[in-house]
Amino acid sequence: MLRGDTHHIDLVPTQIHAQDNLTKGELNRAYDYCMGLFGKYAKSFHFASRYLEPEQRRSISALYAFCRLADDFVDEIDLAPNEIDTEIRVLGEIVTRLSNGETFDHPVFHAFGDTLQKYRIPVQYLYELLEGVRMDVHSHEIQTQEELNLYCFRVASTVGLSMCHIWRAIHPDTLQRAADLGIAMQQTNILRDIAPDFEKGRIYIPLETRKKFRIRREDFEAGKITPNFRQLIKHEIFLARANYASADIGMQDLPPAAAFTVKVAARVYGNILNAIEKMDYQVFKKRAYVPKWKKFWIAFQCRREYMRDIKEFVMNP
Repeated sequence: MLRGDTHHIDLVPTQIHAQDNLTKGELNRAYDYCMGLFGKYAKSFHFASRYLEPEQRRSISALYAFCRLADDFVDEIDLAPNEIDTEIRVLGEIVTRLSNGETFDHPVFHAFGDTLQKYRIPVQYLYELLEGVRMDVHSHEIQTQEELNLYCFRVASTVGLSMCHIWRAIHPDTLQRAADLGIAMQQTNILRDIAPDFEKGRIYIPLETRKKFRIRREDFEAGKITPNFRQLIKHEIFLARANYASADIGMQDLPPAAAFTVKVAARVYGNILNAIEKMDYQVFKKRAYVPKWKKFWIAFQCRREYMRDIKEFVMNP
């Protein structure tokens, strides 16, 4: 049994059928369900996707719904690690079957299976995503920068890579820069959530990096930003911004509506790093965030770029 959000999804043989057997109405209702989740739980990204073609936007919502289903295993399901392993394995088998044209009687799988086939999203991305979920379940303390990069790639970059296929922007360099953006955004999440993650028993900043800056586990327990801790966070912000800078170049390869969507998301996340700096790196005292007015200002600036890009795209298709 898999649980997504507050719903249970029972997987029994009688619920399996061919994707081709779904009616247009069933598919539309499935996509509407995913769009509802998208709008409710990913408000900023839902807003940023406003200029996408309707078909692409609803496919993005299906991808989001599937990723949310997978992510629920980490924080929202009261299961033992070995039980979660079983659920992840089952979900991986479902991905394989969806890619082969089968589906299951749940709207997320109806919509995502259709998206997976329509845009030929490589199933390896989804397998990697599920391995990232498994890492979260079993590894509560990242050891090396290489391990952190792998984790960030699995839980975040794979989503961006899947979106590139929906936008049909799959040049190798574009995909690499999409992966860089995923890593940057996950690095930002990690810095923003140092305190709540530690409360859950997780430390994502690599042990080798912490040793380099002479940061001990006791420093996390004390919840105090020492001079060394401040330098550590500055270092991590530098790494994240390098990845944002690389990703920014790749946005030039996207269609205008897709570029608008990604720019808004990336710049909002990038401003979380600014917020951490403005609060003097006191990540144990409060959670850095971007105020709503700032999000609207970012979206306004990106819209001006979008209108310029649209004009150039029409003149030079």
